[in-house]
Amino acid sequence: MAGLRFAELHSRPMEFLDFTSVTLDEFQQLVPPFEAAFQARLATWRMDGKPRTARRFTVYQNCPLPTPEDRLLFIPTVSPAKNSLVYFISHDLVG
Repeated sequence: MAGLRFAELHSRPMEFLDFTSVTLDEFQQLVPPFEAAFQARLATWRMDGKPRTARRFTVYQNCPLPTPEDRLLFIPTVSPAKNSLVYFISHDLVG
């Protein structure tokens, strides 16, 4: 995957703010609760929305989104209609 990575973007704070609508510090505060919710969801559900019945979720070495930061950064890329991480966190994770 030749996409944008957190490791590449975090050194450019203004671009990061433009891309995510949150500052780097705010983003770092969102990572732990996001990863906890992500892991909890994938403990019982597969990525296609079906119940998990066999093996547990693991992050493979060749995973396109290997870090929690990359997974959280990917959300605004795939959900432009929601337009921000704040919307996702407040509506989808918190409820």
